[in-house]
Amino acid sequence: MKQYKVHVNIFACIWVVFIFGLWSQNNEELKFLDEYISFSRVAELPLRFLSKEEAWETAAPDAVEIEIPREGEEPGQPAVWYDSGSDRKKPLLLALHSWSEDYQQHFGIPYAVFARKNDWVFIHPDFRGEFDNEDATASEKAVRDILLALEYARAKASVDESRIYVTGFSGGAMMTLIMAGRYPEKFTAVSAWVPIYDLNDWYEDLLQTPFAYTEKYQEDIEASCGGAPDTDEQAREECSRRSPSAYLKNARGKDIRVFVSGGLQDPFVPPSHAIRVFNDLADPEDSISEEDYLYIDENQSLPEGLEGQEVSDRFFEEADLEVVFTRESSNVTLFLFDGGHDIIYNKNLDWLSRQKR
Repeated sequence: MKQYKVHVNIFACIWVVFIFGLWSQNNEELKFLDEYISFSRVAELPLRFLSKEEAWETAAPDAVEIEIPREGEEPGQPAVWYDSGSDRKKPLLLALHSWSEDYQQHFGIPYAVFARKNDWVFIHPDFRGEFDNEDATASEKAVRDILLALEYARAKASVDESRIYVTGFSGGAMMTLIMAGRYPEKFTAVSAWVPIYDLNDWYEDLLQTPFAYTEKYQEDIEASCGGAPDTDEQAREECSRRSPSAYLKNARGKDIRVFVSGGLQDPFVPPSHAIRVFNDLADPEDSISEEDYLYIDENQSLPEGLEGQEVSDRFFEEADLEVVFTRESSNVTLFLFDGGHDIIYNKNLDWLSRQKR
């Protein structure tokens, strides 16, 4: 009888150690970023005024440049890569650069710093670079490049398959949502900040924007889609094919979590783009009316029926921004904040870290 108790006790101890190990692996205490708070803050750092190569070498020297093979005789895809080489199963962070940038984008550095601090796998692919030509801007080639980056990371590192994350800001958020809509089964969660939801609508938005720099983005869309989508039907159809609006409903109710955020004061991408992402994924009764989201675009404030749904969030507070509206439905979470074209890195990474399959 005593021998039986000893065996039971030994088994119980082993079981407790096993369960504690799983709990520790899935509930690690994250080490957040101290300096890289938001897009707008990073833009003001001395790092921003270094060349891309110097900036990465200074802030993230352990991240290395790699080349991901493509099919056939096409040159490989460049990317920035970080993996500690540890044997533990690690979350994978696939970060996608924004519209006018490439894989060496300064604003990708915070992700590499976070990955090193927390022993995550990180990859920052090029997917055809700046969105100013037909091979980039959510083309089939660009989408295929992102899939190749995902497969490279899974093959080269010890990746926790239950924690595969994709994130992006602005144009990178557009690509993030396209990947979520087209391949929801491949990702645990995606996080999209101030995203472009529909290229045709954004082209129209740009026509109404008084800033001179927006002409460049109109020209980029025309070069990518083969013409001006407001006058050329073929270009309009091509822009539709390259937009999250064409695919997102495919991810509704699927086993993928989506976070989307927009700034009420954003002069560049109106907050209605983020709201329409939410509407595509939310239960119909939770959607936000066209009347309300157009009011938000026009007035840069909430209509009366949506007021009073603000929350306190420490990561936004660190960036001196207020979250004025949140809503969660089905597999999507929406945050609207009283700010411009921005991303809060720690909020982004904290939210992603909590998502598991």
